Amino acid sequence: MGVFDPSRLFGAVLALLTALCWPAFGAGRIALVVGNSDYQHVARLANPVNDAEDLTARLKALGFEVMGGTDLDRRQLVEQLIRFGRAAGSADVALFFYAGHGLQVNGQNYLVPVDAMVEYEAEVDISLVSLAGVMQQMERGSRTNLIFLDACRNNPFADELAKSENRSAQSISKGLGRVQTGSGTFIAFATQPDAVAMDGTGRNSPFTGALLKHIDAPGQSISDLMIAVRNDVMAETGRKQVPWDSSSLTDRFEFAARGQAEAAKPQASDAEAREAYDQAVAVGSCGAYDAFMRRYPQSFYADLARERAATACAVPKAEQVASAPQEAELSAERTVVPEGICEAGPFDVEYCVSSVLKSQKNNHYTPGMMFDGSRDTAWVEGEGGNGIGETITLHFDRPRLLAGFEIINGYDKDLKIWTANARVKDVELTMRDGRRLDVTLADVRGTSRVDLSRPVRSDFLQLRIKGVYPGAKYKDTAVSELYPVFAD
Repeated sequence: MGVFDPSRLFGAVLALLTALCWPAFGAGRIALVVGNSDYQHVARLANPVNDAEDLTARLKALGFEVMGGTDLDRRQLVEQLIRFGRAAGSADVALFFYAGHGLQVNGQNYLVPVDAMVEYEAEVDISLVSLAGVMQQMERGSRTNLIFLDACRNNPFADELAKSENRSAQSISKGLGRVQTGSGTFIAFATQPDAVAMDGTGRNSPFTGALLKHIDAPGQSISDLMIAVRNDVMAETGRKQVPWDSSSLTDRFEFAARGQAEAAKPQASDAEAREAYDQAVAVGSCGAYDAFMRRYPQSFYADLARERAATACAVPKAEQVASAPQEAELSAERTVVPEGICEAGPFDVEYCVSSVLKSQKNNHYTPGMMFDGSRDTAWVEGEGGNGIGETITLHFDRPRLLAGFEIINGYDKDLKIWTANARVKDVELTMRDGRRLDVTLADVRGTSRVDLSRPVRSDFLQLRIKGVYPGAKYKDTAVSELYPVFAD
């Protein structure tokens, strides 16, 4: 007969209570969302709690059962991971999101609970939670595993480790390291491996803010989602932060199915809308108010933004008279706009280009490819060089108040094709008022927007290519999509 061990009885009772108190999640979509901001021994972070709360609301609207919490200590984080792992065993999709401090030690990534304190490398496994352990919990049964890490910040224990006078300071690197994913796993980092991400100045970090903006686009694959997120983050951070992902998914995954109603998207909180409105007011441009109204059309502040936009987007009469060319100059300006090859597009806009690459097999490169709503097609110029001097001209059916344009630069069918062909770098813009403006486009995939400093009344917009980003294989310069943005 063995000796009675009260600790074993306590463990059995605890396990029983755990099974009774933790509700089981059925097959479907489950998520563990954690945001740690209020650290006890290291620097506090402003955004993670907001990031976790906002993403939780969005995931619930997309059909996820969400567990987790904010400002979790090590015990609470481990408990949530155990619960999450058990749910993943019978789930179709398991998602893990973490915002907070993170670091890598000898190439292994760790998440930092709010009560963690590390002065020696030997304390890492005791005080922190390894990403490898998280992945083991996720791979207990779910077919599709998604990981989003907004934790690529500086090592929060650098000072303590330096004081300990051992090799820990050298073995702990900045940011998070590369991760080998198992079959059916997708992992996204806020920035590239071994780099540090920014916290941002708004309610959300640049990475999570972009994720919230694009996550519920109907019919969008997770790969296209990350392209959109990457472009937004690069634009916001001046290309200092480049989100990175690694995928071994075996099936296409969409957060929102094609045709899913926009009504499923949760309404923004008053605080979020107010913060966005204040940012639009601070910028004060027509484009800023337009962006706010498109993102928060149902908010209380939408009407206020609309009133301000009426002023910001209007061209003062005095300036119209001062900058307007004479009639003879207008006619001369109009005659230098090449007509070339034209096709009728949406919004009563005619698209004309100076040249077109000859069709190859079933692939066509006419101007209509720039308004067919598909990245799988593109207009490609047909001159022998790299497209310098070629033009795209959009003719409007009447004088319109032009605020700018949106462009998907390059042949954006996939990364290989996009890289192989040249992309537009520098363009000269010409409009009815005779001004010529030089614009440099970022070399990024997905949609980019160019806003004029002030809307211009014009019946055409011409883009003349003055510089290109060279293609890795072909000289031809391509544009997948191009749309004017009007303020009237």
